[in-house]
Amino acid sequence: MQKQRESRIEDFAFDYLKAYYTQAYKVSNVLVSKAEISKNAAEADGLFVFTHTEHPVFTASLHTGNSDKLASLLISYKKTGLGKLRFLTAFALFAGFFLLIKPVIGIGFALPVALFAGITGFILHTYLKNRYLQRKIEYLVSVLKKLPANDQWLGISISSLTFRNNALADYLNTVCKRRGIGLITVGKRSKVILMQEPRTATCRKGDFLSYYTSEANIRKALSDDPLMRVA
Repeated sequence: MQKQRESRIEDFAFDYLKAYYTQAYKVSNVLVSKAEISKNAAEADGLFVFTHTEHPVFTASLHTGNSDKLASLLISYKKTGLGKLRFLTAFALFAGFFLLIKPVIGIGFALPVALFAGITGFILHTYLKNRYLQRKIEYLVSVLKKLPANDQWLGISISSLTFRNNALADYLNTVCKRRGIGLITVGKRSKVILMQEPRTATCRKGDFLSYYTSEANIRKALSDDPLMRVA
């Protein structure tokens, strides 16, 4: 039996977001462009641009490039949490302190001191591993800072079930919410799940399309043929 092809967010996000903006803003002139480069040399996996009475030129950016890395982190955490190495750290500290100080202060005093050292090591290891994973999430999401737009989207190829009872996934949601980033996922059923909507930003000078190298071509497409789909 032929193995079912894995669903990739790149195969579904563009049609989903085009339909999302068509419905949300009641427009039919959403231009979809792939692999657009910003003027600070960052690549948006997708741009969605249209005109609207509230936004003369509305731009939404999509990033899917870190999908595999983010999915790997979330799936691994779902399966193993923070891992078992911290227990080994605690045991090593307990045994090391006990064997080192027992000849000096005796077993009665050495035992509680070693126990305290083991517990402290466990707590510290847990905190550092958790913070390390959170920093990795923050770093992988931070690329969107270089893709300015009215709406920013992050797409991940992962089952939405992975987000259930997953503290690291909760942290990803928190980071996206804090930064106003929309989050969509697609799993094995090839269905896009809207995990979080973006917080729409307003450009202080002009519009966000001016941050991209294809600005002139996209503006021309908007004025010449509002229904055109950009390759």
